[in-house]
Amino acid sequence: MTTRRRLQAEDLLAIKLAGDCQISPDGTRVAYVLQEIDKKKNEYTSSIWLAREGSPPVRFTAGPRDTQPRWSPDGRHLVFVSNRSGSNQLWLLSMEGGEARQITRIKGGVQNPVWSPDGRTIAFTANLTEAGIQPEGGDEDDQDLYRKYTKDVRVITRLHYKMDGVGFYTDERKHICVVDVDGGEPRQLTFGDFNHLDVSWTPDGRGLVFAANRREDRDWYPGHVDLWYLSLSDDGQGQRSSAYTPPEGPGPDRCEAAEETQGNCMPVRLTPGDGTLACSSPSASPDGRMIAFLASDPAESGYGLTGLYVLDRSSGEIRQLATDLDRPFGNETTGDLVPPSGGRLHWSPDARWIYATVSDGGQVQLVRVDAVTGEVWPVTGGDRVVYAFSLTPDCCRAALAYATPLSPGDVYLAQLDEPQPVPPVSSAGTVLRGGGVREVRLTDHNAELFAELELTVPERFQVSAGEGEPLVDAWILPPVGREEGKKYPAVLEIHGGPMAMYGAGFFFEFHWLAAQGYAVVYSNPRGSQGYGHDFCRVIRADWGNRDYADVMAAIEGAVERFPYVDGDRLGVAGGSYGGFMVNWIVSHTDRFRAAVTMRSVVNRWSAMGTSDLGYDRLRQFGVENWWEVDNLGPFLKQSPLVHASRINTPLLIEHQENDMRCPIDQAEQLYAALKYQRKTVKFVRYPGESHGMSRTGKPWHRVHRLRMIAEWFAEYL
Repeated sequence: MTTRRRLQAEDLLAIKLAGDCQISPDGTRVAYVLQEIDKKKNEYTSSIWLAREGSPPVRFTAGPRDTQPRWSPDGRHLVFVSNRSGSNQLWLLSMEGGEARQITRIKGGVQNPVWSPDGRTIAFTANLTEAGIQPEGGDEDDQDLYRKYTKDVRVITRLHYKMDGVGFYTDERKHICVVDVDGGEPRQLTFGDFNHLDVSWTPDGRGLVFAANRREDRDWYPGHVDLWYLSLSDDGQGQRSSAYTPPEGPGPDRCEAAEETQGNCMPVRLTPGDGTLACSSPSASPDGRMIAFLASDPAESGYGLTGLYVLDRSSGEIRQLATDLDRPFGNETTGDLVPPSGGRLHWSPDARWIYATVSDGGQVQLVRVDAVTGEVWPVTGGDRVVYAFSLTPDCCRAALAYATPLSPGDVYLAQLDEPQPVPPVSSAGTVLRGGGVREVRLTDHNAELFAELELTVPERFQVSAGEGEPLVDAWILPPVGREEGKKYPAVLEIHGGPMAMYGAGFFFEFHWLAAQGYAVVYSNPRGSQGYGHDFCRVIRADWGNRDYADVMAAIEGAVERFPYVDGDRLGVAGGSYGGFMVNWIVSHTDRFRAAVTMRSVVNRWSAMGTSDLGYDRLRQFGVENWWEVDNLGPFLKQSPLVHASRINTPLLIEHQENDMRCPIDQAEQLYAALKYQRKTVKFVRYPGESHGMSRTGKPWHRVHRLRMIAEWFAEYL
């Protein structure tokens, strides 16, 4: 019998993540993206693979970074995005063989290809300046050189001028373009100082629907995203282009009736434009009468639920579906492995059903929703996180990519017309019952690695902060090699957001700590998504109260219920909002022997002016002028920094220097306050990294971070 080994931090570099699975129109093949790590180059690579039932998957492209495969309507071609020419461009492959053909050469790069219904044209978004489409490469004149060597200078005039993971905004905007598959130059369809996202075709091929914030005050209200329709014309040569010609000077963002009848029309707004909906993912029904889309209330600042809506194109009426579900559509889970995701809303051929994912009590399931009654039927079931899906046009087959507590994720072929119900997982929060279809596993890219590893299985339990308080889902991951009768230290992990949820996926950090001999306790306290609107919203502008009670109930519940947990050797760790909670905990109790706070918030007042989304959170505090002395109270009340004199727990502070969500000054303020008091504290800074380093940062930085966490707990627990 082969002896299994414990997980090592370096094993992170060997994990392969499969996703963005796209099923062919006939349902026989699945194209998907496989993301890997080149540890010698310290970078990520991705390639496109093909899988079919009964055969091992085959690598279809060579990389080094090929993504977003999309089938033509007849299944004879595959378009994808590749950086093989030096920047992200569209490439076309014939399924009958031959080399890939480059079909765009646009300076700034392109992304998100979408086939027209007749397969003649591909719409996509490109990063364009006011100059419009410019060819990639070529000779550089003085203006090009000036731009090239002064682009590091930032002249800022906008309120919303940076975004974590993106950096400082440039003068490029995402515009919709089209290119003909048989040749010809790409053509720009949208213009102006706006970003245009989530492009989809109408079934007649005569128009595009997309999401955009085209308000004049969009910097003040970045979440006010509407749906828009752009009509297309035919120039007589089979080439589609926008019926709209951009004006030479500034003009109103609307369409006059006279212009519309002549076909010379700007994008037409489909949703109210009153700031009540933040829209995304539009998808037109097969008969063209309805548009399904996802939306949330931007005034909720993330504490609301993402809902499923349908818009009647003839009347303009908008209806929300599944209003009784009280769960968010989409994937709200958080983790440290981020596979290629994907999954557009998908209509059944008769326009009766809409397929989507729902986050429910730590699980993410594929569901179908009745477009008339709003009734929700689960398609999948069990402990899983579905992070990518696609369906055949007849909705008989689907490609699924999902993770489980013991698998980072693989691709499956599901026969939707062959139900195989699975028993529901007991949880305080799940409302979806039933589900399950016949599935065939198509990939197992981590089989060799996981065959070597000794892993433990998380156990779910429930806790309550007190009488009359809600039940909260919690899990414990036992330490590897646990011996009967022996006590082990435990680490309480707290997720970020807070509007997210721990789910039934594979969390590398947790398994890494379990391999070091720790029990790992984690929970979805109030403020988490996946448990209903009230459960999430109750901590809005009230961090450190009910959520604090819930996470403390989770660790005390674990000590009480699991005899192997040593209640005298406890640690706590968390990132982002989870880091806030760590800071709050150690400034309000000495229950823990050691703590790790990562990319955290310590001063909610200063974050209003330094975070990329700081000012957008103002409204939840009920104030506007945060800089005025009389308005400091609500912010300082929820700032752990003001309680720094009460922190006695040895604290490791980890932060990324390019973090624009929780800027590095947050960590600097806490470190200075503690070090000045000669408290036990260590500060680790990661240069060039953004807020999401633990998930998508430089691979060896991620390994270093894991080692630092383990070393800190080993020293003090």
